[in-house]
This record gives sequence, C-alpha cells and structure tokens, in this order.
Amino acid sequence: MIEVTKLDGSTMHLNEDLVTRVEFAVGGQSAIYLLDGGHVIVAHDPSGVVERIRSEKVALLRRVFEGPEDPRRGGGDAAAGVTRLSEVRSQ
Repeated sequence: MIEVTKLDGSTMHLNEDLVTRVEFAVGGQSAIYLLDGGHVIVAHDPSGVVERIRSEKVALLRRVFEGPEDPRRGGGDAAAGVTRLSEVRSQ
C-alpha cells in the first residue's frame, strides 16, 4: 500500500493494485482512479503518485527475488512469510 495525503491534510493508505490511472488535477494535485470506478483527489502531483506506486512494486519484487530482509538490519518481520523465487523454481 502507498500512503497519500488527502486535500484536508490527513493521510490514507491506498492499495496500489486498485489504481487504473492517475491524472493531473488543479494546483499540482492528482486524481487517482480505482478499479471499482471510484476516485480520490490527493495533494501530490501525478509523477509523485506514480513514483510511490513504482517504489512499492520494486520493494515487493525485491522481497520475492531476494527473500526476507536480514532481521539484524530491522524490518524483517514484514517479509518473514515470503518464499524466495529461487526456492519455488528448485521444487
């Protein structure tokens, strides 16, 4: 999920897999359109929203290909249940 800032200054987390398109709105804002036909206006420019989506996808793929993070570096719990792609291919 990506964190976005709504126009009232509050934040929300949005499942990036539900985004169909991101359009420029007035004042550097973005309209994010969702699979269910709904939309959200956020206080980020479209390139910032797209970059957040890309970063989340890259992080997910990195966990799949490289496996869980080293717990000694912190943050290892979130990926603890992820199976490495190399482990799946060897079966």
